Amino acid sequence: MTDPRYGLPETIALIDDLHLGCSQVVGTYVMLGDDPVIVDPGPASVLPNLEAGLKQIGLSFSDLHGIALSHIHLDHAGATGSLVRYFPHLKVYVHHRGAPHMIAPDKLLRSATRIYGGQMDYLWGEFLPVPVDNIVTLGGGETLRIGGRALRVFDAPGHAAHHLIYFDESTGAAFVGDTTGLRMPGHTYVRPATPPPDIDLEAWRRTLDMLLSLNPRMLLLTHFGPAHDPERHIADMWDHVLRWAETVRVSLERGEEESAAEARLVALADADLGDVDEAMRRQYAQAGAVEMSWHGLARYWRKRMDAS
Repeated sequence: MTDPRYGLPETIALIDDLHLGCSQVVGTYVMLGDDPVIVDPGPASVLPNLEAGLKQIGLSFSDLHGIALSHIHLDHAGATGSLVRYFPHLKVYVHHRGAPHMIAPDKLLRSATRIYGGQMDYLWGEFLPVPVDNIVTLGGGETLRIGGRALRVFDAPGHAAHHLIYFDESTGAAFVGDTTGLRMPGHTYVRPATPPPDIDLEAWRRTLDMLLSLNPRMLLLTHFGPAHDPERHIADMWDHVLRWAETVRVSLERGEEESAAEARLVALADADLGDVDEAMRRQYAQAGAVEMSWHGLARYWRKRMDAS
C-alpha cells in the first residue's frame, strides 16, 4: 500500500488508504524518523488498510507519536478519535477552529448526516471524540520539531476556515490537504474541491500566494499523491476554481433549478477531464464530488449576495 514510484523524499512515505477498495483516492502521509507522525489518517473505515500500509514500512500504530490534521473533514480526520482511543499517547495537531469539533463532534456529525444519510457508516465509519488532553491547537506561525525536521505551520483558509498547511523545510514538501485540489498520479488535470460550509475565494487566493512564496518543491495532496510542478499545478487549479465559481454565480443569478445548475457544473467538470476512461472519472468523483462543490460555491455566493 506504499509505492516507491511517487518520487517522495526518503523521510516521507505515502500510504494508499484504499477508500471503499479504490486505489489512489485517499492517502495518508508518514513523516518518518525517531518520532513518526502521520498526516491525515483518513476516515475510520480505512483503518485496516492504514495499519497494513504502516506494516509495509516497518511501523505500527503504537510507533506513531502524533497525528497532524490538515483539516477536520471526515475523509481526512475521521479516524483520529478511534486511533487515540486505542493509542492514548498520540498527540493530535489541529487548527484551533477545528479543535472543538474534534473534542465534541456532534454538530459536525449532524451536518454530515444531513448530507450522507444512511451512507455515513459505509463511507466513513465512526467518528469518535478526541480527549482534550491529546489536542495541540495551531493557528499558523508555529514550528513543530518532528523527526529531526522543522515543520512550519501556516493558516490556510479557503477550502475550509480551519485548514492548515505544514511545510517541511528539509525537503521543500508542503502538506496541503485539499488547498490545491485533487489530482490523480500521471495526470495533469487538477479538480477543485469546494464543499460547504465555508469556501472563501478571497482568502483562498491569499493562501495560494503564501504557498507559492515558500517555493515548495512538491505539493503533497491527500487526493492523491505528490505534485512535482507546484506553480503549474496551482495555476491550473485556480483557473478551474474561477470557472466553476462563475458558472455557479450565473446559475444563481438566473434562478435556475438547483438540480439543473448542479448538472451544469458536473458537465463542465466532466468535459475538463478530457479523454480518460470511466474508471478514472469515478476515481475523481469519489475523491471530490462535484455536486458537493456546487453547494459550497452556491453558499459562498449567497452569503455575498446577502451582505450586499
